Amino acid sequence: MWDAIKKHFWHNAWERLAVVLIAASLTAIGAYAGYAAVYEARAFPGVFVGSYAVGGLSGAEIKTSMAAASDTLDQNGLTFVFRDRKVNVPSVVATTEDPDLSYALIDYDTDASVALALAYGRTGNVVRQLKDRFGGLIGRATLVPRYTWREEAVAELLAKNLSNLEHPGTDARLVILNGIASITEDREGIVFDYERALAEARKELDALVFSPIPLKLKKDVPILTRSQAEPLLPAVGRALFTEGVSIGYAGQSWFWPAATTNDLIEIRVDENGAAKLGLSQAGLLEALAPIVASIAMEAQEPKFAILGAKVVEFKAPASGKRVMAEDTWKLWERELLFERATELAPVVEVTEPTQKIADLNNLGITELLGVGKSSFAGSPPNRRHNIRVGAASVNGTLVPPGEEFSLLKTLGKVDAAAGYLPELVIKGNQTVPEYGGGLCQIGTTTFRGTLAAGLPVTARRNHSYAVSYYNDANGLPGTDATIYDPAPDYRFKNDTANYVLIATRVLGDDLFFEYWGTKDGRVSAQSGTRVWDRVPPPPTKYIETLDLPVGKTKCTESPHAGMKAAFDYTITYPDGEVSETTFTSQYRPWQEVCLIGVETLSEELDAEGLDLEDADISAGTVQ
Repeated sequence: MWDAIKKHFWHNAWERLAVVLIAASLTAIGAYAGYAAVYEARAFPGVFVGSYAVGGLSGAEIKTSMAAASDTLDQNGLTFVFRDRKVNVPSVVATTEDPDLSYALIDYDTDASVALALAYGRTGNVVRQLKDRFGGLIGRATLVPRYTWREEAVAELLAKNLSNLEHPGTDARLVILNGIASITEDREGIVFDYERALAEARKELDALVFSPIPLKLKKDVPILTRSQAEPLLPAVGRALFTEGVSIGYAGQSWFWPAATTNDLIEIRVDENGAAKLGLSQAGLLEALAPIVASIAMEAQEPKFAILGAKVVEFKAPASGKRVMAEDTWKLWERELLFERATELAPVVEVTEPTQKIADLNNLGITELLGVGKSSFAGSPPNRRHNIRVGAASVNGTLVPPGEEFSLLKTLGKVDAAAGYLPELVIKGNQTVPEYGGGLCQIGTTTFRGTLAAGLPVTARRNHSYAVSYYNDANGLPGTDATIYDPAPDYRFKNDTANYVLIATRVLGDDLFFEYWGTKDGRVSAQSGTRVWDRVPPPPTKYIETLDLPVGKTKCTESPHAGMKAAFDYTITYPDGEVSETTFTSQYRPWQEVCLIGVETLSEELDAEGLDLEDADISAGTVQ
């Protein structure tokens, strides 16, 4: 009987436990589902984007929260301070002539940041989602907003505006005079700690809270000291040349006298910190420049044109040659210093064009797919020149079936050697020449041609602010594409079964990009442009500069209102498949920026005022 009672008890206990577990599970599932329903399309409690609490907010409300911080950055930029000196880093680099050269130094991606906040607690397995969703009730989940920033460009801007205040350290250096070698004295210096300043800037960008960033000084310790270098003087004496060397390649020859090769000898520190004899890489590259110029050439891709109903080649493919500078330096260092060679040859790599077309009749280029058009009326002379150079670089380009077209790759290096003219951009309180003006006209026209041809766009970014050059036929923004080496690029894919040929032409103030190929029955459509959220431009910003005559003012182009624009692009393929893309553009409100020539900057520091004795920097940093 006792056994029966125990059996009945345990049987009922297991039943009760099962009921409890089922009830608990149903309660948890109900709570999980109910919690999710309450915060549907909203961020869960405890979620922060930077320092902004966004728990319970919808995507639109999160955007509004971020907009305040983003607008503050757009208007004020980042400010770095040292004593009474301030350096402002704008979110966008301005230009005095061509809007194409304006590019974002710092750019928040609000859409990606919103998506990140809304995805928190909704990704991963159920356990992970439960942890994230309910963890916010007792703690906080701080997410870093999505943004891009050109850290190297920011560091360059800081250095350009502060270098006159620094006293860099000096390494000991080998000097050869009249065949006699000696070592100069090394010297400790003092410079700004840019790495630390940039780390502080990243913290502000992560937090979406901006305040002046203090600049600190640090010791600049020599890498090579005189005491390290002097023991190598006997080896230097043995390495000195008394005769010149001959250099030859493919029938060409050059001669370097002994003085030239001796000037290349250096003492440097190896990876273990020990002093060693070597050949100066920088010095060799400088001496090699004339030789490189006579050898190097880019591989030439074939260029094609439409003549009547036929594709004809108007520029034949050609192999290229590239002098391998680092390989040449390593080879010549060994040959000159340790093998005492008197005859040298540079290391040269032969490069081949990527496209080799055997039969022009089998390219599948039979008809016009679409035409992109833009107007550059009112452009200054340098911009007009650069547009023609860029269009010529793209003209005749073939895009193989299944391949992705890159505009930056097609244009190649944008510099004086390629025929481009520089224009001025404003960096800090200076104007400096840069190349790239006019190329956003090329990007915009390529984009419009892609749409007209019904091809898929794989990478496109709008200009930082709305520019009249790129308005559509109705005077609306939203169909532009900006490019800037190394990013952003403009790319599209040739998803047809045949080659696509891009032919460019300039007629007066109009630029045309024609896309030729074979139609496969696809139909593309583009909606009208929608424009909203117009924001007036901020007040004019004035910047003191020493680059202009005292009292003279030089301003950028007119200010521009901020706004958002979007249009829909649809491709309907012959099999009924439909590809839909909405291209959304967000344009910043753009203030007029004016440089004013002054005799001295109002926040200028005396460069002689920085000295190692100013403070105790034994730890490496000056407070």
